[in-house]
Amino acid sequence: MADEPVPGDVRDYILNHIDSIVQLEALMLLRAHPGEPWDVAKMARRLYVSEPEVSDAVGRLVSDGVVRLNEGAFSYRPAPEALDLLERVAATYRRHLIAVTNLIHSKPSRISQFADAFKFRRDR
Repeated sequence: MADEPVPGDVRDYILNHIDSIVQLEALMLLRAHPGEPWDVAKMARRLYVSEPEVSDAVGRLVSDGVVRLNEGAFSYRPAPEALDLLERVAATYRRHLIAVTNLIHSKPSRISQFADAFKFRRDR
């Protein structure tokens, strides 16, 4: 819909691939410097978060094929078919920061999802 700040495909990407603001900020940092390799310590300093937070966030980006790890350094290397969508994710984040952050924060955390997997359910 034209009046929705987050387009459907961008919303789907965020809901399916972005688990935290740190992860999105790491993606945006790497995207802004596509030819520059970044190690965990350098990214942590730039994003003002801990190294374990960066490591976890960037690990998902690597497993999704958006970021490459080479000799301890990360770089932005999405598949060509993903470039347009990632540009729209970046543009939407710039223009609608609150809507995007609310979308990310509305997702259940991975810890909650993991814990829910162990809940006993009574069949009726």
